[in-house]
Amino acid sequence: MSVAFDATAPTFPWRQPGGARRWQRPAPVAAAAEAVVTPTHEPMPPTSPFRGVRWSFLYAAFLLYIFVITTYQLNIGTIAVVAAIGGLLFQRDAFRLPSLLAWLGLFVVWCAIGYVKTEYPEIVWDFLFQYMKLWMITLVALNALRSRSHVRLFMIFFLGCFALYPLRGAMFNYYIYHEALFGRAYWNYIYNNPNDLAAVTMLQLSLVAGLLVTEPRGWVRTAAQVGAGLLPMLILMTQSRAGFIALCVFVLCVLFGPRPNKSIYAEKLGRKAGSKKKVVALVLVAAIVSVAAPTGVWERVGGLKGVADTEHLDQVDSEGSARQRFEIWKVAARIISDNPISGVGLGGYNLAHESYAQLGGFDAGVQGKKDAHSTYLHVAAETGIPGLLIFLGLVLSSAFRAEQIRRMCRKVLPRRSAQLFYVEAGLLTFLVAGIFGSFAHLSFLYIHLALLLVLAETCRRDMTSLLGTRRRSKHS
Repeated sequence: MSVAFDATAPTFPWRQPGGARRWQRPAPVAAAAEAVVTPTHEPMPPTSPFRGVRWSFLYAAFLLYIFVITTYQLNIGTIAVVAAIGGLLFQRDAFRLPSLLAWLGLFVVWCAIGYVKTEYPEIVWDFLFQYMKLWMITLVALNALRSRSHVRLFMIFFLGCFALYPLRGAMFNYYIYHEALFGRAYWNYIYNNPNDLAAVTMLQLSLVAGLLVTEPRGWVRTAAQVGAGLLPMLILMTQSRAGFIALCVFVLCVLFGPRPNKSIYAEKLGRKAGSKKKVVALVLVAAIVSVAAPTGVWERVGGLKGVADTEHLDQVDSEGSARQRFEIWKVAARIISDNPISGVGLGGYNLAHESYAQLGGFDAGVQGKKDAHSTYLHVAAETGIPGLLIFLGLVLSSAFRAEQIRRMCRKVLPRRSAQLFYVEAGLLTFLVAGIFGSFAHLSFLYIHLALLLVLAETCRRDMTSLLGTRRRSKHS
């Protein structure tokens, strides 16, 4: 006996109490009558990801935007956003406005205040416009993903776009065309930086892990299993030390994370067996990836043992990138110290770095327009300490909300709460990688935050609906 897979929109707490009732599809009577009252029972999705999806102009435009920013095959990103905004205006019960949009809006307003004091007004204006567009993209994502069916198809579509273009392109570049950046895998556009490619891949890996715990047998699960092997390999191929550290954190999350079980019997008697299967699967994937990964990966990762000693950073790698990054951080710290409130202006770090590096006291290798190589130093230097606190607020508020809901749902919906956990782990590892790379400007971060919130709210709605069905079944 089972419950039909949800195809309705979640009831968000920031919406009007009666808003969802006007357009929610009534739960099938037969499905409600068949509901099982065991605490660990939860509905399974259909084999086809297209089944149960309510198509709308907004949703189609949002998927088009995802295709554009992931593949770079069509130069119509702005057109897709405008189309999505148009679809949003004509969609019933639209405009979900969670705290994420409030925090992001506050961040944009603070950056606009910094625009008044910056020495680089033209550049700051351009970046300010880009962040306004990021706010609209986040608004679109939160309103386009209106049900679990929408979320599921979006995740599969997103992963498919990434697999067919950045993943395939980087693999072909490295193994077939033998093109590499100092032995490091890369692709084109924003993926031409191996560190950025590794960080974005971590977000994709979390989606793959989430599908593995929720998908039934079929082509989607098989594709996710293949992705679980290829994506870690790609991260290692980039030879990004930040990516390697983030990957290790993700592995720890998988090992010590939730173990979704199908029944109370499995929960009581199968926890050891489930843990052993998880360890065996991880060891098998690690063995395959380590054998297939290029030897330069381990030489570069091996240099991490010298990171703790700042006097011997030259021994970390032959090209001296660790030493240079440390010197760049010193420049960033000086910029933050001189501009602690409003910063140098959004997007103005490179020019500010060029000016400060010429003041003396820094290594000659950091001369010129350099990146801060740290999300947090970069944001603090451009927007000041208050801007950094706002940025952390928009990220952590979404993460805390999702974790609160996950803990509420883990007994009733173990598989879906586990999926939510892995999406949270993806955000965590992305933030870890952000210690060594500047990722605040990437739209993938804000799309991931929107996905995290919508996924959490669908879990909360499903739990409320399932518990209500059980109560009615008990009294019938």
